[in-house]
Amino acid sequence: MAPALIEGDLLFVLPAGPAGLPWLRGVPREGSIVIVEREGRFDVKRVAALPTGAADPSGALWLLGDNAGVSNDSRQTGPVPLSALRGIVLFRTGPSGRRGRVR
Repeated sequence: MAPALIEGDLLFVLPAGPAGLPWLRGVPREGSIVIVEREGRFDVKRVAALPTGAADPSGALWLLGDNAGVSNDSRQTGPVPLSALRGIVLFRTGPSGRRGRVR
């Protein structure tokens, strides 16, 4: 997710998805950075497209990494179901020189 996120960044994440906060159980906004659980691991990706019912399966997200050259994302694995959504990244809380809103 470089340059938006780099190794060592500490993140403030709100629980989202089926078990998340009630107002975050729906579809995240396009451009949001989210955490999804896939194949027993957590991935941090950006929402590139929302479910449309035409191009993507209903209830699925198209997720991309910001560093396309090395990212394993929806281009390789396809859409990610909303049920895999675990959180929405809001802020970077550290290190001190990188604190602030994540965009």
